[in-house]
Amino acid sequence: MYRPGNQSIWKGRQDPGSTKDLWHQITQTGDLNAEIPQGFCFLGFCSDVGVKRNLGRTGAVDGPDAIRKAMVNLAVHFNENTRLTDVGDVVVSGEQLENAQKEFARYVEAMVKAGSFPILLGGGHEISYAHGKGVLDSFQGQKVGMINFDPHFDLRQYPQGPHSGSWANQLFEEYSNFHYLPIGINEAVNIASMFELMREKDQSFISMEELLEESEEDLQARINFFIDQMDKVCITLDLDVFSAGIAPGVSAVNPYGALPHHIKPLISQILQSEKLVSFDVAEMSPKYDDGRTAKLAASFVYDVVTSRYLTE
Repeated sequence: MYRPGNQSIWKGRQDPGSTKDLWHQITQTGDLNAEIPQGFCFLGFCSDVGVKRNLGRTGAVDGPDAIRKAMVNLAVHFNENTRLTDVGDVVVSGEQLENAQKEFARYVEAMVKAGSFPILLGGGHEISYAHGKGVLDSFQGQKVGMINFDPHFDLRQYPQGPHSGSWANQLFEEYSNFHYLPIGINEAVNIASMFELMREKDQSFISMEELLEESEEDLQARINFFIDQMDKVCITLDLDVFSAGIAPGVSAVNPYGALPHHIKPLISQILQSEKLVSFDVAEMSPKYDDGRTAKLAASFVYDVVTSRYLTE
């Protein structure tokens, strides 16, 4: 079920004489069924059905608004021609995850085709099946690569229905033009058949050890090699790629994860690519958060807006 943007969320600090200095002062709301706004569009996916099916701890259904609230007082460092529009949410009704994913994918496809830049807010990582489907449907016949910052491959089977750990497997099964670069893979939480599937699909990955220990230059070279082979690229940032002390508000806490300084330079590099068409952040679970994780997610949304603006 789709619901348009809610302006009441966009309220924050009011300094004397300040009218266009903070995001809540310039962010508009929209209805995708009426108009596809230009610029950056924030669309939430309110779901933790996939997390529940994946036997994770629920709470991510409230993730999109938690991220929005962490964004309201971000500072404006771009001109008035840069448009930020909150276009609302797709909300999973009951257990109807599959229908919600199809609806979400249609909106992503519409935004991409209209020339907007979707910034997608989760919610469980099942958001990325819908995200990827929308992009792949927009560029049929082209090589589409999804870069996933995540300790998990998300290549699990789904005999009882799709879930938060199956989305990449679903995209491989449905799209021959889907390509995949996971970054931060932890061998201990991925079964052997997933590594075998990556070999069968002739896909590479970057392990957590490599992410933490290789030089930034070497990592960037590996990411650039992947991007160079693609026609279009999108990013998914699973917040559980970060160490639990940095990101406690996630569906699956990570005892052996990255710090922001490991991830930010790599994402900043990808943001400079003209092939990048969309971004999502997943697994925000405010039930377990004290504000740290939501602010971390918001900081990456900030990077997307400012970096993409500077490349225009």
